[in-house]
Amino acid sequence: MEAAAQSHPFPLLQDIDPGVRRFLDARFRSAADLATASDVEAEIRGHCAGLEASISNLYVRLQEAAAAYSSCCEVAGSALRGVRGGLGALKASGSTGAGEEVEVRMEQMQFEQLPALASEVARVEMVREYAEMALKLDSLVGDIEDAVSSSVTGKLKSPVDNSEKTHHVAIGYLKNIEDLLASVTTTRPQWTRLLSSVDHRVDRSLAILRPQAIVDHRSLLSSLGWPPSLAGSKFSSIDSGKQAEIVNPLFSMRGDLKSKYSESFLALCNLQELQKRRKARQLKGHDVGNQLRQPLWVIEELVNPISTAAQHHFSKWAEKPEFVFALAYKIIRDFVDSMDEILQPIVDKANLIGYSCREEWISGMVIALSTYLVKEIFPKQIELLQESSSSSDAVSTAYQASVSWLSLVDLMISFDKRIQGLISGTGLLLVVKDDDSWQRISVLCVFCDRPDWLQVWAEIERQESLNKLQSAMDLEKNWSARIQGTMLEYDSDDCKSPLITSAVHQTLSLLIDRARPIPSITLRAEFIRMSAAPIISEFLGYMLRRCQEAEGLTALADDNAVLKVSQSINAARYFESTLTEWCEDVFFLEMENLPVNGEGGCIFQQEINHLKEFRVEWADKISTVILRGFDARSRDYLKNRRQWLEKSEGPAVSRTFIESLDYMQGQLSRLQGGLNTVDFVTVWRSVASGVDQLLFGGIFTSGIKISSDGVERLQGDLSVLFAIFSAWCLRPEGFFPRLSEGLRLLKIDEQQLKDGAFTDKNWLREYGIRHLTAADTEKIIKNRVYDA
Repeated sequence: MEAAAQSHPFPLLQDIDPGVRRFLDARFRSAADLATASDVEAEIRGHCAGLEASISNLYVRLQEAAAAYSSCCEVAGSALRGVRGGLGALKASGSTGAGEEVEVRMEQMQFEQLPALASEVARVEMVREYAEMALKLDSLVGDIEDAVSSSVTGKLKSPVDNSEKTHHVAIGYLKNIEDLLASVTTTRPQWTRLLSSVDHRVDRSLAILRPQAIVDHRSLLSSLGWPPSLAGSKFSSIDSGKQAEIVNPLFSMRGDLKSKYSESFLALCNLQELQKRRKARQLKGHDVGNQLRQPLWVIEELVNPISTAAQHHFSKWAEKPEFVFALAYKIIRDFVDSMDEILQPIVDKANLIGYSCREEWISGMVIALSTYLVKEIFPKQIELLQESSSSSDAVSTAYQASVSWLSLVDLMISFDKRIQGLISGTGLLLVVKDDDSWQRISVLCVFCDRPDWLQVWAEIERQESLNKLQSAMDLEKNWSARIQGTMLEYDSDDCKSPLITSAVHQTLSLLIDRARPIPSITLRAEFIRMSAAPIISEFLGYMLRRCQEAEGLTALADDNAVLKVSQSINAARYFESTLTEWCEDVFFLEMENLPVNGEGGCIFQQEINHLKEFRVEWADKISTVILRGFDARSRDYLKNRRQWLEKSEGPAVSRTFIESLDYMQGQLSRLQGGLNTVDFVTVWRSVASGVDQLLFGGIFTSGIKISSDGVERLQGDLSVLFAIFSAWCLRPEGFFPRLSEGLRLLKIDEQQLKDGAFTDKNWLREYGIRHLTAADTEKIIKNRVYDA
């Protein structure tokens, strides 16, 4: 017994779990309670049995869940086995008997294990989805590879075998794959390796499928008789009138051949639509703009062979480019209707959104013609220009080379207008109205890739325009005669511009019209800067030389010299208003803030500033000449100090001053007839300001004593001065502020003057003195002589 006791000792009180102690204390409060030990044992065993049943149920559920997902991943199985081990430990701890405490601990453990279990289940679910998606994609890619392989094998066995159905099957598989990949990109973007792997395998299949589909399509086109013969079009005798129509094989398709062509056409369209979707998915999130748009493959297959056939005829007409443009336009026009009627419905069926067969056909032929011009025509034109510079008869040769270049450009502009008529004549508009779309239907796009050719064109246009203008600018009658009714929307006043401005305006308008068809905003701006802007600068330089010549001969003291300057000022005013009005047009607003404009703003902003500076400078010189003449004629008047103290016997007006005013009035009156209204206002206001300063300094602040009679004389003189300027304003006194306020001070009664009060700002404000300083006021008051 002792040995047994030693091998199984009772636990010490402090070693018993506190929860167990509380349980025993509650059940065995006294020795009498020991009789209920069997009942307590039964209760404990009942709790244990319940816990074991709960654990068994949970265990069964976990086993079922583990069995459902064990096929997906071994990792999930090991995790569930770990959970089962934890639950076994929980069962073992419950067997020691802890009553309610055991139940609480079990629930807490379950609560802590649930989030981890849910996370693991979600991970297992994702692994399952990944596996299912990988298997599905692998199956579809395998189907594509089998279809492509069988198509290639069938072609090797039978070259005439119809493979359109095989192509359609492969394209169907490709669409299904693309749908799945698009879904994965949206919902599981982290599966990048799966996406990359599938794209790589699909690319390999497409690298075989697309060339094969194109070869089959070309074979069908050849069996249709495409390209048609162009020999029936006798472009060598265009002037003879009637031209033979080109036979259109698309309209002559019948029966099985038409069905095969339609299927092949639809297969290529579907393939291109699929390729467009794939690129859009792969470049999702990148700013690609209009880069995803490609020419329509099926239209390219129509354009390439017929353009190659047309180049055989183009080579015969290297010296007659008008025949080249005529043939190109005829080919485009004769086939454009079949694009709408036969091919467009198939493109719509393929869901190729944003494609017009008419536009693609025109674009393809225009690009083919532009390529021919770049390779064959323009290099010869450049060579001709270079030879003209080194020729012995350089002037004549250069003229012929320039005429040849301009004639070629005229043909290009005319061709573009006719092409735009084919597009807009049916009510269709460009799918995307931007420079890229415009360049695709304009042969002037050759200048987009060769800005050096654009510079050559602009220089030729500028030189030709200057040669025509030079003779017009040298004719004096073009400066003396005026344009009748030259009122602009921007400025309602008559500019009185000379006739030469009409010729310059017309030249500028023609150059701007030449720039309008250029299919690039930047290049249009560059062309205008290189061609039209120098014309304005040259004309401004010519006007400056005329004014300097007039100033150098007579110092602008002669009426004819002033008239010459006035004519130039009027011309500058006219063009400043014209250019400002042009800059408000949408055509020029698109060119704002381009690098070619320097600091930004209107494309003609530099020229407008130079014209304004020219106007202001020479209007100021005219004002200076008039003031100089007035000053010379009024010196005796200002030197006669005694007149302001003498009592006048006749009219209170100085004769010498009247003579000076007569000169000034005559100058201004003649100037009013020759100068535009705006600049004339600037001149007479400048003259008024100068006269105000001159007379104020010569009379009021020169220390001259003025009596009451002198004040009366001065008032009479100034009233005549004000009367002269009343012809151009309602209140002339406002333009002579110092004279008016000085006269007002002289007329103040002596009794109203307090000691030193006239230096106070409030006193000055009370008497309306706002333009004179306190020192000027004091000096004027002290020079006033009052009668005793």
